[in-house]
Formats: sequence, C-alpha cells, structure tokens
Amino acid sequence: MSKSEEPRILVVEDEEAIAQGLIFNLERKGYSAELALDGEVALEKATSQPFDLIVLDVQLPKIDGFEVCQRLRSSGNFTAILILTARDQPDDVIYGLKTGADDYMVKPFDLAEFLARVEGLLRRAEWSKSNVRPDSAAISSNSGSDSTETRLAFGNYWVDFKTWQAKTRDGLVELSRKELAVIKVFAERPNQVITRRELLDKVWELPNHPNTRVVDNVIVSLRKAFEENSWRPRHIHSVRGVGYRFVP
Repeated sequence: MSKSEEPRILVVEDEEAIAQGLIFNLERKGYSAELALDGEVALEKATSQPFDLIVLDVQLPKIDGFEVCQRLRSSGNFTAILILTARDQPDDVIYGLKTGADDYMVKPFDLAEFLARVEGLLRRAEWSKSNVRPDSAAISSNSGSDSTETRLAFGNYWVDFKTWQAKTRDGLVELSRKELAVIKVFAERPNQVITRRELLDKVWELPNHPNTRVVDNVIVSLRKAFEENSWRPRHIHSVRGVGYRFVP
C-alpha cells in the first residue's frame, strides 16, 4: 500500500505522552496518524484535510471534544469519530453518541481493543470518504416478504435509514450511526431474541470482546428516544442474561 493509500487518522489528545503512544501504535499498524493538541486545532485540521477517522479526547483545551464532534456534524462532516473519555457515566456516553460520535472508549483502555475498534470503524471508511450517508441495507418488512424498506415504523415512531432521521419522543432527531445500526439489526429480526454478542459482532465488529456495556448504553439511548416508560418498554425488551427483543 502506498503512503497516499494509508488510512489517515487524526488523533486529538492534549496529553502528549498518551497522544504519542497512540500515534506510535497506529503507525505500526500501517496507518498515517496526525496530532492535534486542542479542540480548536482539531477543527481546523478536520475541516481542511480529509481523514478516514478522528480519535477524539473529550477533555480538551479551548474546545472540548463533545463540541468538536457537534460542530463537525453540523457542518456536514461525517468522518468516523471514536471518542475517548475518562467519564463512564451513561449520560456522558449517551451525550457523546447524540453529538454524532460513532463509538467511544473509556480511559484507561486496552490497546488491543482500541486498535480493534479503529479497524472496525475504518472498514466502513467509505461512508465518510464519500461524505454521504450510507444507503440502507435490505430491511425485511414486518410481514416477512422480500420487499425492502428504507423506513421502519413502529408504535408512534419511525426511523428513516436513508436520512438517519427518526420521529422520537422529542420530535424529529438525527440518530447516531451506532443507534441506526442497532435499530437496523432489530428491524431485520423483529420479535426475535438478539444477543449482546450478536450486536457486538454486527454493529461494533467485536464479537469476542468481554465488555458488552457499549451495547447496553446504546439501548439506554434508544429507549429514551422511543419508549414512554423505559422501565416498562413496549418496543425494546430485555431478555435477562441474554440480550434484547424488538417488538414493532
């Protein structure tokens, strides 16, 4: 692979020791990595150069990572974003996804897992290279026919897989990639039990990873959007010790 063909990654991290460690390991994997030490520089670089992935710390000087992510998405930049955060509170994670991040990791993290997440996001780099939304995959209709759908309707809500928009309890919103991908898996298998491992495999491409909290956090976010009572859900049901069942 030539230098110009190497996936380009922008690392946004103000702790230089961590940043240089990330860049060293990314370059060992054959990626081209560039550093931004604060949110302001990150925005300048991300809007003036093409990248395949942005690794984005949350606690940054000048402009924090959440704001960087939000500004990029608002400007129409859909480069994949992996957020790094020292905060593991569900509300922080959900907020990160809502600002448009594709995935997140909590510090300190395992290097092998980090590189696996990077590889998974880069496999879908064509979404951001073309700077357009991914078209929906074939979604089986609830009737079980072979027709495809670009919109899933359930209860009082709907999700549009082409525009990423959804009608939720808060009105019309734009879903994150992970939220959209989980809903797409649910739409393909209504009323069936889907394990956390299956969701890790299909959405995160990490089927053997021991931590399934990333799945549960996205489910929390989806329930806030589509359930009147998240403790007594109508559509996204928990199957104790196994996973979830989607009921349209």
